[in-house]
Amino acid sequence: MKILIIVILILVILLTAATCFFFTMTLKATKTRKEDVLSPLMCLDKKEEGNEIQNRFIDTRTRIRAEGAEFDRTMNPTQIVNKSGLKLYGRFKLQEETTHKWIISVHGYRDDHRFMLPYVMGFYKAGFNVFTQDNRAHGLSDGDYISMGWHDKDDVYEWIDCIRRMDPEAQVIVHGVSMGGATTMMVSGLNHPAVVGYIEDCGYTTTWEMFKVVMNRDYHLPTFPIMNLTNLVSIIKLKYNFKTSSSLAQIAKCKCPIMFIHGEKDPFIPVDMCHTLYNSFQGEKDLYIAPNAGHAESMDYDPDEYFKRCVAFIDRIFALM
Repeated sequence: MKILIIVILILVILLTAATCFFFTMTLKATKTRKEDVLSPLMCLDKKEEGNEIQNRFIDTRTRIRAEGAEFDRTMNPTQIVNKSGLKLYGRFKLQEETTHKWIISVHGYRDDHRFMLPYVMGFYKAGFNVFTQDNRAHGLSDGDYISMGWHDKDDVYEWIDCIRRMDPEAQVIVHGVSMGGATTMMVSGLNHPAVVGYIEDCGYTTTWEMFKVVMNRDYHLPTFPIMNLTNLVSIIKLKYNFKTSSSLAQIAKCKCPIMFIHGEKDPFIPVDMCHTLYNSFQGEKDLYIAPNAGHAESMDYDPDEYFKRCVAFIDRIFALM
């Protein structure tokens, strides 16, 4: 009997330790110094001898990130205090000639607004007012834990309100990459009256399915029981459920067109998730699977094609209005 009790106690301790580890590793914010956020985001990918496609991608990513850092110097800072009492930081730039067409671009997991600078720069060149921000628990914004898009969707809604205060006639396209893509789909279910369409790039179906992939691939562990316990901690501490933190559920409520983008060779978020999302959405939609691209690399592999397709989709939206 004593041996059984000891075994049970050891199992409880091990499960508690594993749950705390997974929760902290995946959701605890990493504080960013101000000087880091204000410095250019470098390309850390390595060239491979004889790999022309990979090396061209690295050259392109290096160039557009440097150009994005210069573009950042021309943007205007802004901030809000959201309904949760967190101070959030954003950046925007208006066209010289008045337009009411806006793009808000949302960054991904453990990134900040710098990752989105090549995107907003491209959209600005295409004639849009542009906006990007540091999500809660990222960059200069407040927050201790990452919400995988679920609470971020409410923050993006408030940022759109901020845009609307600057421009009461604003017509907004929400664009996001990776976790930002999931955030884009999650906010789509809220149907903000200023939003006319969405472009999601390599987002996931649900937070549960995303973490399930991570658990199996990176830690070689089964989902049960660690994921279940981690989810319970999230429900209690962070007020969101990995299973109901769902892009699939939110796009089912969306009333505007959505464009779905994914890298053909994404090793992090399976491209099958994109097909599941695209096939489930019943509204006006488009799909772009970027050849050769990995995770959050679709634009870097071919910026001209990326923006051509995005702008064509946006033109279609306005033609339907």
